[in-house]
Amino acid sequence: MSVAFKKDEMLSASRMARSFGKVLADLKAQHRRRIVVLKNNQVEAVIVPVDDYEMMAEALALLEHMEIHRMVQRRARKTKEKKPISLEALLKEQRLAV
Repeated sequence: MSVAFKKDEMLSASRMARSFGKVLADLKAQHRRRIVVLKNNQVEAVIVPVDDYEMMAEALALLEHMEIHRMVQRRARKTKEKKPISLEALLKEQRLAV
């Protein structure tokens, strides 16, 4: 996946280190949406406000639950005439941990 970043969102790692306090203040005051940290002209990290991070984490958890639900539904359709499989067996088969 490729994401486009604006020039004013990008900082070199050395500049980031020198202006860390200001960057955090800008993020907290919502002057910046995110900061992209570059090292040797390669993206190394993206710093976002904690509220944005929590929202992304919740969205990811929801997507994971939706995927598990889809697998269970698909499995249920396949096994209508077969013996039901336990949740533990399904999770082990799919290499998932809860």
